[in-house]
Amino acid sequence: MRIPFFATVLTVPILTLGNAYAADAVVVAEPEPAEYVRVCDVFGAGFFYIPGTETCLRIGGYVRYDIGIGENLGSDVDGDGLGDTYYKRARFALQTDARTQTDLGTLRAYAQINFDRDTGGSVWSYLSSPTPSDQLYINHVYVELGGFKVGMTDSVFSTFTDYAGNVINDWLLGYGPFRTNQMSYTYTGTNGFAATVALEQGAGFYTINDYMPHVVAGASYTQGWGKLAAVAGYDSVNDVWAGKARIDLKASDTVSLFAMVGYKSDKYLPNYYGNWGGSWAVWAGGSAKLADKANGNLQIAYDGNKEFVAVANIDYTVVPGFVVTPEIVYTKVGGVANGKQSLGGFLRFQRSF
Repeated sequence: MRIPFFATVLTVPILTLGNAYAADAVVVAEPEPAEYVRVCDVFGAGFFYIPGTETCLRIGGYVRYDIGIGENLGSDVDGDGLGDTYYKRARFALQTDARTQTDLGTLRAYAQINFDRDTGGSVWSYLSSPTPSDQLYINHVYVELGGFKVGMTDSVFSTFTDYAGNVINDWLLGYGPFRTNQMSYTYTGTNGFAATVALEQGAGFYTINDYMPHVVAGASYTQGWGKLAAVAGYDSVNDVWAGKARIDLKASDTVSLFAMVGYKSDKYLPNYYGNWGGSWAVWAGGSAKLADKANGNLQIAYDGNKEFVAVANIDYTVVPGFVVTPEIVYTKVGGVANGKQSLGGFLRFQRSF
């Protein structure tokens, strides 16, 4: 049988196209196995392994809102040294903590960056401008390996004695400096004994101006009943020193107490470590569990210049991760302001994650 010409013309292209599609068939690649994030529970909650490594990472921080009122905690508008209106601070703190187990101990890299929005400042700390200001700064950044630490964080003179009480405004009567560049080593024994030594740069007026650093050394002993700690700091800029001794006691399962005393070599010269008034100062206080979600905290402090500070608060956990803390602060300035007495209030909202 003879095929018509038009049928031949139509058939050839169709066959050709069919062969082309058969030759160009799409090959579907096998899916690669998904790599899930592994939880790292060696260093506590929130850590996970960085994929492809043995390094554990935790990303956290908090969002905080503070309000201060009163002559000693409010914002000074007219420049008379007394609070006239609200002091307010909004902060976002971002924290990263990377840790790896090594033959020389835990290798750690820690950093905290603060984003602050302030309105005014505490009269007590002489930050008197009511104009809102934004700040972005590094609060902590350091590397640790075993007991060695290098970087910028709070002075060992303050951290080794665990700061002061569990109140927000624990610093109103100074017990030591905070952020400074440093190199330190801390030995921690298995029997509760620990010792530390640090070389620090200082900050502001106290920043070293030659190759002689500030020096800090301390020792502590921890047992089930509590802790004993002592620390001393040498200010190489002003050639003076200061020291502190502290005792912590666990009075019961719900009550803890502390007392601390400080002394400095010269009450007239500036002292990076002895930043209280006069030659000596004392701090005391405690914490008590009041309910499942509430703790009460108290701190009192007094120094050689007859300055007195009393702080009390209750931290209440509304839900896990969200704590509201109302605080009352009483201050009495010594000979500087003829015994001026002030009562102020502070309120903190903090969501930690």
